[in-house]
Formats: sequence, structure tokens, C-alpha cells
Amino acid sequence: MIGWLASLLTAQGIDARQFFALTKAFLLSDLRGMHYTKATGTKPSHVVSPLFWVVGQCLTLSAIASLVLFMRVEVFFFSFVNLSLAVVVIATTVLVEFQEVVLNPKDLMILGPRPISPRTYTAARFANLLLYVAMMFLALTIQPAIVGIGLRDTGPWFAPAYLLASFTGCSVMVCVVILGLSALGNSETLEGWKTVLAWTQIILILVAGYGAQMMFRDKQSQLEVWGAFPPEWIEYLPTTWLARFVEQASITPSFSTLTIGGLMLLFTAVCLAVTVRCVAFLYKSMQPLTVQIRHRPMKPGTLGGLAFGAGHPLARGPEQRVGFWLCGKLLWRDGNLRMRSLLPFSMPLAAVGLAIATGQFANPMTNHDPAQVTLPILAVYLIALSVPHLIYNLTFNDDHDAAWLLRCAPLRQPIGLGLGVAKAVMFWIITPTCVAFAGVALWQWGDPAAALLHASLAWLLSWVMALAALWLAVPDLPFSRAPDRGGSTGPVLVTAALSGLAMQWGALHYFFAASIFFWIVSFVVALLLMIPLLKKADHRFRKLAGGMA
Repeated sequence: MIGWLASLLTAQGIDARQFFALTKAFLLSDLRGMHYTKATGTKPSHVVSPLFWVVGQCLTLSAIASLVLFMRVEVFFFSFVNLSLAVVVIATTVLVEFQEVVLNPKDLMILGPRPISPRTYTAARFANLLLYVAMMFLALTIQPAIVGIGLRDTGPWFAPAYLLASFTGCSVMVCVVILGLSALGNSETLEGWKTVLAWTQIILILVAGYGAQMMFRDKQSQLEVWGAFPPEWIEYLPTTWLARFVEQASITPSFSTLTIGGLMLLFTAVCLAVTVRCVAFLYKSMQPLTVQIRHRPMKPGTLGGLAFGAGHPLARGPEQRVGFWLCGKLLWRDGNLRMRSLLPFSMPLAAVGLAIATGQFANPMTNHDPAQVTLPILAVYLIALSVPHLIYNLTFNDDHDAAWLLRCAPLRQPIGLGLGVAKAVMFWIITPTCVAFAGVALWQWGDPAAALLHASLAWLLSWVMALAALWLAVPDLPFSRAPDRGGSTGPVLVTAALSGLAMQWGALHYFFAASIFFWIVSFVVALLLMIPLLKKADHRFRKLAGGMA
């Protein structure tokens, strides 16, 4: 078999020895180091690499969709749902791993000086891509093809027709993604979207799981009825055309069905040929990288400043500017850090959403019904309680090895690092959150004063909680430790103490929200709490920095 394949490769102008060596190297490297490390929590050094977790997620998703719809819907809707999931998931997987699996510019650093022909390199890269796509395709297709055979209205041709439809849809989508990304090239915006799309499978699994529970409990069978009588716009979707082909082949196969299947294969072959030709041209035109150095001298007045003007009036002193800049930069760049830090903010968002959806978002200053005002009051304090978790998680970072720069720096005010981080959190996260809360409250209550007071209290308490976190929660200097697996919630006792304080404050809020004295006392107490908290935080950071002065 190997000898026959080597002869075929040689006849095509491909060096067989180089092809096998390159293909093996590509497979080993791409199977272990991938973007999906951000969504699976695994690393290339782990025994079970990120790709195998992704394949497991694909199997889980297709199994949930197939088993939930089995014997509940007709063959068309069963095929439509599973084909749509397959096309979406395989598109996101190729998009996320495009730079690793399809076109990796880093190859030039190693292969550029070596005598490898473009044709050999192209063949090895496409063999690598073929295995990658084949694994995803089989994980998303095998289970629906098997389960669908047992549907009431399917015939013996369901499995072949479904495999053909899935192969056509997935292959064409892969071609579209590859051609589109090849035309776009590398992009910082695209890299940011890859972090989001890496979570597509997990999100779809959650949607399928919770959607299945809702469907089982729905006595009116709304989903099944929607699938039996779909709206007109669904007919314009390509996956609808593929599902109609599967339906026709399963129920009433004819010569026209066979003709349509042949045309689908022909169309797929044309798309694959065009994609191979275009990407092969890109491989041939790849040139060794050249480095161009640009000198951009800074003005004396901007040395030690920040790249965005907001940091200058907010962050005072070099330590605060460093903390402010690091927080904004790393939150924007590190998807794991951003996801881990912002997760607690789902609680106030859920409280507000639930209150609006159930009609329980009343103004606490005019309404004293606990069923109507509990959730909006709770949202105010949940915003503040999210801050300690966020500040705590900003101690950890994938680039923590560079923290020696902070430890070796002449820190005159070590607390400045923490305050800079806290100010960045307040500026980039808390302030927009409170503004959004004020807008929602104004929309629901029609009372600008009440909306402004509640949003202002949430903002002020958030700053108090940030100072408390700098004193009680942070275990080290910002961004100086490796990610703490399983410990993103922070110290339990600190969380319990701050939650208890917020609960007591919230109870007073419910009873005295209509009194102006409550708001005056609340703002004064919050401002007074900042003085001792700032002193305690300063003492804490001097210890963390090794007593520098």
C-alpha cells in the first residue's frame, strides 16, 4: 500500500519521503497545539490533547440532537437540525484552527531554507487538513445516520442519502471558509473572534441540553409543530435543500433523486478542486519572512504614559499607570483570563433579565412589594459582589513568568499596581455596567432620579469592594501567578463575609429605599469605608512587594 502510494505521489511530482515526513510532523503538531485549548482547559502536554476533547464535544452534540429528536419528528426536520449543526460546527472548527491546520506561516521559519518543493508541501498540508476534517465529519455524521434509520418514515436509502448530504454540506462549507480566510489573510479582529468561536460547541451542547428539557416538558409540543410546519424563510437555507434531498431519497426515491445526488457530488468536486488550486497558489507564493524595523521615538512628555488618554487622568503615578495598562491589555488579549474574570457578572445580568421577563422589576423607592423589588435590589449588590471575584482572578495570568519585571521594579507605592488594576476594572467594566443598569431602570421605572441613585450606589459599592479585595482577597501582585484551576471564586471566607455585608445592606435598602436619609447615609458610609480599606490595602501590598518603600 505504501509502495503504491509512493509511486502515485512520485508520478505527480511529489517527493514521497518528504511527503510522509511532513505529514507526520503536521499531524503530531496540529493534533496537540490548537486554539481549542482555550475552550477545553487542556494543553498540548496533556495526555488527552485538545483536539480529542473537541471530537468528544462533536459526538456529544450529535448524540443529544439525534436522541432528542428520535421518534418525535419527521425525517425532514431530523435531517435539517443535524445537518445544520454539522455545517455550523465544522465551519467554526476550520475557522478557529485555520492558521494551524490549513495555512501556517510559521512553517517558513523551519521549512523555508530546506529543499522542499511547493507541490510536496501542498500535498502534505492537504493530507493533514483531510484527516482533520474527516475526524470532525465522522463525529458529526455517524450517529445521526445510524439513529435516523429507525425513524417511522425512513426507508433503506436514508443512511446513504444522509451521508451524501452531510458530505456535500460540510465539504462546501469547508471550501467557503478556507477561500474566505485565504482572501482575508491574518487579522487581529479575526484572532479575537477565534477565541469566541472556540466556545461554539460548548454553547451548542448547553442549548441542546436545556432545549431538550424544555421540549420534554412542553405539553403543547411547540418544537415538533414548528418542525412539521416550518415558516417559509426556512426554504431558502442550503441545509433545507439537503434535508429535502434526504427526505425524498428516504420516502420516494426515484431516478431524479439519483441525478440530484450525482450533481451534488459533482458540485462538491468542483468546489474542492477550486479550493485546492487557490490554496496551492498561496503555498507557492509563500516567501520567507522579512523583518522591517520602524523607529517611532516618543515625545518626552509621553514617556511612561499610556496608549489611551483615559489612563492619564485616572491613573496617578507610574505604578497605577502600569496596573491600569496591564489590566486593559491582558483582559483584551487573554481569552481565558477574560472569561474567568467576567463570569460572576452573569449573576446580576440574570437577575435583571429574570426580573424584566417576569414583570418583577419595580422601583424600590415607590413599591414595597417584596416580590416586585427583590430582584432589582439584588442586582445592585450583585454588581458590587462581582468585583472581588474579578480582582482576585486578575492575580493569575498565562504570562505570569514575566512578573519578575514588577518584582524587580523600584515600586515606591506598591499599592499603585492594585489601584491601577481596580481603576481599570471600574473604568472598563463597572462603569458601562452601571450605565446600562441605569438605562434599563429608567426604561422600566420612568424615574430618572431613582435610576441614577441605584446605579450610583452600585458603582460606589463596587469601588468599596475593590479596595476590600485588594486588602483581603488578592494573594499576590497582579498577574504574577499561574492560573488557579478550580479556584476562580477566591477565598471562601472573604466571599461569605462580603456577601453577608451586602445582604444586610440590601435588607436596609428594601425597608428604607423611599427615604432620602437612607441614600445620604449609604453614600457617606461607603465614602468613609474607603479610608481604612485603602490603608489596609496599602499595608497588604507593601508586604506582597517585599517591604519596598
